[in-house]
Amino acid sequence: MPVIFISAKDNTGIHELKHQLFITVTGNRVLGENGIVTNVRHYEALHQVVKSLHEIKIGLQDKVSGDLLALDIRRCLHYLGEITGEITNEDRLDYIFSKFCIGK
Repeated sequence: MPVIFISAKDNTGIHELKHQLFITVTGNRVLGENGIVTNVRHYEALHQVVKSLHEIKIGLQDKVSGDLLALDIRRCLHYLGEITGEITNEDRLDYIFSKFCIGK
C-alpha cells in the first residue's frame, strides 16, 4: 500500500486516503447495492462497524483527541476483522477477557 500523507488540520490527503481504502477493500470494483449478508455474526458485526464509523465521524467533527478516536477505530477494525476472518475465536476470548475483570 502506498504511503499517503494526510493532515486533519490542513484538510489535505483525505480524498486520497478514502480512494486508497476503497481500492484496498474492493479491488477497485464497484460493489452492487444488492449484496446479501447471510451470516448473522457478519450482519451484527456490520452494524457495529457502522456504529463505530458514526462515532468516529462525530469525534472528528467535535475535534476529539486522537487517543480517544483510536479506541473507536480499533473497535471498528476489530469488527471488520470478524467479517474478513482476521479475528479468530481465540482473539474473541482475549477481547472478552480484556473487557471484564474475572477473579480466580
